[in-house]
Amino acid sequence: MSGMPFGNTGGGVLGKLIGGPGVPEQSGKKEKIPAYISAEDLDRLRNTVVALQRTPSVDEPPVSLSAFVAAAVMLAVEEAEETYNGGRPFPARPNQKLKTGPPVG
Repeated sequence: MSGMPFGNTGGGVLGKLIGGPGVPEQSGKKEKIPAYISAEDLDRLRNTVVALQRTPSVDEPPVSLSAFVAAAVMLAVEEAEETYNGGRPFPARPNQKLKTGPPVG
């Protein structure tokens, strides 16, 4: 799986999303996000990050689980913007608070 950087120095898509070369500086302030996933999915996520960190053929493995998740989330956000909003960020939401908690169902 070479060529898919997840680290802070990556020049590829995921590397750029988490701070690779040519990426504008962000405020540096990070916030914790409220998100729930199944125990099985969390275990799979952790296994993936550790496996990528230990695989010699991965040029730039994830530096942390948090960096991997941040990159994956921003990749999904950019895909949604491209698909549903002409590649532009969506407008600011009118109500700054979102409903939180575990998903219903």
